[in-house]
Amino acid sequence: MEGWSLTSPKVAGPLIQGHSIIEESFELYPDRALDQLLCLHRHKPPWTAPALRNKLSEIPPETLFVLARSSSGTLLLCPLAHRGSSSSCCLRGSARGLDDFELVSLRDSSCTAALLLLALELPPHVMASTAASWAAERVAARVGGARLRREKRLPSLFTRWGWCSWDAHGVQVQRWQLEAMSKHHPAWMVLDDGWQEEVRPEEWRQWLHTPQSRFGAKDFDLKELTSQLSKDSIKLLVWHTLLGYWGGVAPERGFRTRNLRPWWPSGLREGCPGEVDVWEGDFSPLEKEDFLRFYREFYETLASAGVAGVKCDGQFLAEVLVGPSGAQELAAAQEKALAAFGPSDVPVISCMSMTLPMVHGGSAVLARVSDDHAYPGVPEDAASVARHIWHCSTNSIWLAPFVHCDWDMLKTSEWHGTIHAVARAVAGCPVYTSDPAEHFNLEILRPLLLPGSDQVCPCLHAGLPIDRQIFQDPTVNRRPWWLLNSTAGGFMAAAFGLCDTGAEEMTETLYPLDCHLVKEHACLQVSLEGLGHAAPFSDAGWDVRMHYMGFAVLALAPILDFGEHRVAIFGLSGLWNPTGSLLGRWTDPEGLHVQLHCAGQLLLWSSGTFQTTIDGQINVDGTSASLQLDGLTPNQVCAGPGMIDLEVIRARYQVDCRSPSGECWKDMLGNTWIKSRMAKTGHQRATSQR
Repeated sequence: MEGWSLTSPKVAGPLIQGHSIIEESFELYPDRALDQLLCLHRHKPPWTAPALRNKLSEIPPETLFVLARSSSGTLLLCPLAHRGSSSSCCLRGSARGLDDFELVSLRDSSCTAALLLLALELPPHVMASTAASWAAERVAARVGGARLRREKRLPSLFTRWGWCSWDAHGVQVQRWQLEAMSKHHPAWMVLDDGWQEEVRPEEWRQWLHTPQSRFGAKDFDLKELTSQLSKDSIKLLVWHTLLGYWGGVAPERGFRTRNLRPWWPSGLREGCPGEVDVWEGDFSPLEKEDFLRFYREFYETLASAGVAGVKCDGQFLAEVLVGPSGAQELAAAQEKALAAFGPSDVPVISCMSMTLPMVHGGSAVLARVSDDHAYPGVPEDAASVARHIWHCSTNSIWLAPFVHCDWDMLKTSEWHGTIHAVARAVAGCPVYTSDPAEHFNLEILRPLLLPGSDQVCPCLHAGLPIDRQIFQDPTVNRRPWWLLNSTAGGFMAAAFGLCDTGAEEMTETLYPLDCHLVKEHACLQVSLEGLGHAAPFSDAGWDVRMHYMGFAVLALAPILDFGEHRVAIFGLSGLWNPTGSLLGRWTDPEGLHVQLHCAGQLLLWSSGTFQTTIDGQINVDGTSASLQLDGLTPNQVCAGPGMIDLEVIRARYQVDCRSPSGECWKDMLGNTWIKSRMAKTGHQRATSQR
């Protein structure tokens, strides 16, 4: 890129912490044409959404990330939030002609130098996810304070399924509703907005400007609630905003505050004026000197009541009230005060935080990656489901290198529960629901959980679109939308019908090139009702068909040489993500070895008929199982070709090994038995689940 000029700077904001906020723009023009652009822009103040463009001059206002392609390679444009210089930037198109665009900087008037933009150019063969990761590493090295996802361990509580009160009950949430839901035994619960302040949804403008008046609950004892939930081993998280409550902190609380109105960047005023108007009004944010004192006292009060963690919402508001640097300092104080809950592994959900000061500030571990797809009392339609899957997966290209991605809560009792569940499985994100207790349906969650546990079957990374579909809008493109994620045992791929084609079916093919496979893999069309269809994953690809709101799930596993035959281990049956149930598999002169997260029915594919047995090397301790399949030893069972499902059982009592007792199941003679069933499959034409 070359050629840039500084337009006339303008003082655009009020005094914040004694300094004015200056907005200025830099005109940029490229030295080549770009064919396709994916722009992630703030379509609402807290949230980004994808916009597809063909010219840099068409970049939407408040764009925070651009991935562009041309015949010569891939270009990433990453505006920066630089803590050291109290600045935050974005991109937008220019109306000056040609293919110009602008870099817009917001900075403190005391700032004399700042890092504004990272541009990274890569060869065309580099995957989008790899390019985004490389860009994130360079951003972290330059802005100061940014930490990458690989440095942030996901709190262990979020590896189990949970529940949130928001979509189920809104601000009218009551203690008894959580106690009723506790009978379904989620590992964690979020007491969302409504537990602290008396607010009315119909008076929304007053609600969104109400300051926090107390640390405790408005009408019940938090300590009594956490004590009750602990009887079912449930951890409680409570909701608050980064400011305290939506309107900040009440002045009479004893903390230093000031009355402020938000100052909005020109890109937000021009790009989403209606959304900006929602937040217009008076706020009472803390003075910088009381950031840490407030949070220490708040979190110590919560911890003493038995609260385990928090959902920290409304994080975007800090930037427009206390400036980019002030927003990062407030988030840093909040992070430091988390020590009140314990030295480490504190569960925190960051929400409404898709701004550069928050992403580049480095404090968030788990963060929401899209706008709400449902609201209390408002039915969710198919268009909202489609938009949510597209936005979450595309925003994750930018955000996944920085944070663990949260795709929001789902409802198991609604028609869209299953498609949302499959989306969470391939996303590799935490799983939590928001049904009233009387409507909760555990059967929707079972295919997401390791058998007999509340643990979510894991992926290794964030689920992302395949590269050749990144520059498509799946809500208008009449083809299924592929998402792909890696697991310890291979890959999970899911195709979603997100375009309303009426009665017309959509078709699409997944190719080995889409998955960037190095070794030969087998592909399984996942079915919860049976063994599914499986075959080698050839260059011809795997076809799927579906209607609007349909989906299809594939599991990919490497093919292993096993004697005269080839075998692929797909993991446990009954899961949307079977390869996630594997810890490892390998062959050696002693046989084929498989390690699993837990016991259950094991799915295999074989190129031919062979004989297997489980040789007694079975260890079941409630959390893992190790199976060793030998081939030619006593007590053989004939298996293959095609799909095979093996289940360790106790021959005399027919009790399967999912029992928590930890015994090795053997008969009176000491033989360990397996039960097998086979299905010959070899075709690669599949239809969707719905």
